[in-house]
Amino acid sequence: MNLITTTKKVFRPIAVSAISILSISCNTATSTGKAVFSDFDYHVTAESIQTDTSKLATPLLPGCYPDPSIIRVGNDYYLVNSSFAFFPGVPIWHSNDLKNWERLGYVLNRPSQLSLPDSLNISAGIYAPDISYNPQNETFYMITTHVGNGGNFYVKTKNPKEGIWSDPIWLPQVGGIDPSILFDKDGKAYIVNNDGPEGKELYGGHRTIRIHDFDWENDCVTGESKVIVNGGVNINEKPIWIEGPHLYNINGKYYLMCAEGGTGPDHREVIFVSDNPKGPFIPCNINPILTQRSLSPDRHNAVTCAGHADLVEDVEGNWWALFLGVRPYSADGHDIMGRETFIHPVRWVNGQPVVTEADEAIVWQAQKECENRLWCRDSLVNDVFFIRNPKSTFYTVTDNKLVISPSDVLISDRKSPAAIGRWVTENTFDINVTLESFNPKSPTDFAGLILFQDDDCFIALGKSANCEGSATVKLMAQSKNGYSRNWDKVLSKSDKPLKLKISSDGDGEYSFYYSVGDNSYDEIPLKLPAHILSTKTAGNFTGTMVGVYATSQQ
Repeated sequence: MNLITTTKKVFRPIAVSAISILSISCNTATSTGKAVFSDFDYHVTAESIQTDTSKLATPLLPGCYPDPSIIRVGNDYYLVNSSFAFFPGVPIWHSNDLKNWERLGYVLNRPSQLSLPDSLNISAGIYAPDISYNPQNETFYMITTHVGNGGNFYVKTKNPKEGIWSDPIWLPQVGGIDPSILFDKDGKAYIVNNDGPEGKELYGGHRTIRIHDFDWENDCVTGESKVIVNGGVNINEKPIWIEGPHLYNINGKYYLMCAEGGTGPDHREVIFVSDNPKGPFIPCNINPILTQRSLSPDRHNAVTCAGHADLVEDVEGNWWALFLGVRPYSADGHDIMGRETFIHPVRWVNGQPVVTEADEAIVWQAQKECENRLWCRDSLVNDVFFIRNPKSTFYTVTDNKLVISPSDVLISDRKSPAAIGRWVTENTFDINVTLESFNPKSPTDFAGLILFQDDDCFIALGKSANCEGSATVKLMAQSKNGYSRNWDKVLSKSDKPLKLKISSDGDGEYSFYYSVGDNSYDEIPLKLPAHILSTKTAGNFTGTMVGVYATSQQ
């Protein structure tokens, strides 16, 4: 199969049922009026970087789409990713060829399925979903961990394309994180997951992989769990964070594939084999089967942190690994996209799968994308999300304009602000939007563009007011260790539309521009370093969200 990296993005409007939280009346409008946005455009400006055309060019899904899990049923492939403390949860994709991917929306698209309380850290929430299919009842399952609010659960559906999954079925007997399901060929089923060791940890990061019998007819696990991997491939080397397990029955052998080393530069994928689903599992001869840890971090077009993989066999009998990786913009490991989904062919060597050789670099190609929108005509597009659970209907979309009723929640609050966004997908980009109307009364009123890593690390460019009540164009930034920058300027024509633009040069610097009415853009005399929003600085598991936001304290 000759794979290409074109990702087909189908902009389906989000159905009312997909964001059914919007049934509560909104009473947040203030004297500032509403913020009316038009012409939002997120445009990747980097040229495609062609490397070796004989190898795969990825990421398959650019942007913060980590921890991929994939299943093929007939000619249909379904793929899911982690979503953390953003709502809706668990993005889901469909393909018929592994080349072109259509976004189906989200698995967890109702508040009854996903509660993200205000106190929840942005890197908590939904971790490492696994998608599987049970041919016995012709049902799809998505199992995951809600870190910070409930633990492990699964939902199910007969047809992922319809977008209607069950409410959560909780699994209190399954601890830890990263559960996945094997529906075996004999009708039995098993859940494997990461959990703590029996007794005291032998060292920091000491974890185990456990297996549970899964009674899919009664929606529960039975019996006691069993530890099938303790520590990792070689516990004498004190491997940390064995996690992300997937169990496969391939030609009568049971393969248990896991991540080791933590989701940083030492990340790697390892594999074990057994004749029985409950072990004993022994490490395969070649381990790790995927890593980039020994390669120089300053190599050209580096992909780092590779691991947390899943395997799939295509219709032609070829095997592929989907896994997370990071594309830093600097040799010191700063990145703004977070962990992305990559794909690589799998070779079988003496009865085991191998993804990369010891020093084999993963090849990537920066892709040219069409513009990416937040809304289209009268609806939001189906890849946008909110920060935690929105509390009310704070927006409408009419005549291709987004209207936001400002809330009193600041972007820096650990709550759910009136903000809508999507993921940054490349290091080099331009973001444009027109703020057609907004009537700020004080410095606490604001509407405009945001780049958001978490509640402590963000950039906002938009319209506000000074202490005298005069309208201003305002740039503000905040990051770790007390980092703060602010700039503003009084607008001479405050009733005119305000055009806003943020540019990223791909080398670690953001530039900012504004235009009043039909005038040309003026550049703001303040540039900001991209590292203030990097995953490394923030210490998060997420990438950077780009979107629009409005607030008023009136």
